[in-house]
Amino acid sequence: MYTKTAFAIAALALVVTSGCMNDTASVTQNSSAVKMEAVSKFAAKPVSSKHKPVALSKKEALVSVGTKHSYNLSPFLVGQTVQVATEYLYEHDIYYTHFIQTNENKVSSTIYRYTPGSNTNEVIQTVDQTIGSLTGVSHYLFWVASAPAENGIAWTIHSFNLKNGKQDLLDRGISRFDASIPVLDASTTRLSWLIHDATAKKTTTLIKSFDVAADTIIVHEQYDLNKRKQDGILPFDFRSGDAGRLIHTRTFKDGTKTSRLASDDGRFQRPIDGLIDFEYGADYVATGEEGHAAFLPLDSKQSDFTYELSDRHSTADAFRFLSRDRVIFRENTSQLLYADLTRGTVAPLTEMEDTMSKPIYVNGTIAYAVSDGQDVTFHVIDVTP
Repeated sequence: MYTKTAFAIAALALVVTSGCMNDTASVTQNSSAVKMEAVSKFAAKPVSSKHKPVALSKKEALVSVGTKHSYNLSPFLVGQTVQVATEYLYEHDIYYTHFIQTNENKVSSTIYRYTPGSNTNEVIQTVDQTIGSLTGVSHYLFWVASAPAENGIAWTIHSFNLKNGKQDLLDRGISRFDASIPVLDASTTRLSWLIHDATAKKTTTLIKSFDVAADTIIVHEQYDLNKRKQDGILPFDFRSGDAGRLIHTRTFKDGTKTSRLASDDGRFQRPIDGLIDFEYGADYVATGEEGHAAFLPLDSKQSDFTYELSDRHSTADAFRFLSRDRVIFRENTSQLLYADLTRGTVAPLTEMEDTMSKPIYVNGTIAYAVSDGQDVTFHVIDVTP
């Protein structure tokens, strides 16, 4: 049982998102200050475009957004089943996680730093746990480590200073009652995560963030769900970026449930079901559902943009805003597409591949991995402004 569960968590950590739970409340372990954020005074109002949606036109020719470099990591992973992704970039180095099943009961996880200039692959951290949600802010790495416990899945959130090697424990807890562990989301200044504090009767959800410059953990909104009465609000996904915080919630009331995607500042709110992924930009919210992608303006005077995927069962995810009106995203797990909302077009950014990781976009650079299960190549694109 443990073998399949632990290794599945390790593999899915490269692809999926979710929330987390613990026994009582999460416990912050580092020396950072903790403060409660005042409840937003903005009242979220339903926002929908006043105009007919505009279908983005599909271009067949590959488009270039900058200078591309490719690095073959296969020599470092000989004889291993390869499923890795580029997860963070800092000063030209690429950080990623690799999982190995050490025996029937354990998974070993290692964080690596690949340096293209010297073609070296350095170990940053190795633990007998599943490491997931690796990301970064400036010269700090962050990740979630987890392992099965007697009453759930125990998890911890770690920070690692790339300049001096100092590691801190930001938070910890135990995921219970079929809840998932935290997934981290980073802006250029903050790290954010969800805490679901659950009992058999009730789930209380907190949104937290860590301000790197201030060395402060901030507690944001709180949501409560009475599970037996099916009354209340349950957030199950969010995005926290430089544009703000976008939260996907499900509201239970009088025997009915409704889903909505809303920003914390009231600029955006729409009822949306069937979301696969979403992202918050300066002027648009990007959403992916089965068969299509949409780019929804924050200004209701502007039109929605829609894009039909190659198949009605195809999926769109991993939206990354390169600018206010330029977005890349992934169709299925095989190709990256580039949307220019000013020109109203979508074009392929890459060829079709066997397996392509979710791209990351850090300080003007796109990075992603391509693998066929045996060989793996990291691709880096320095985006032209």
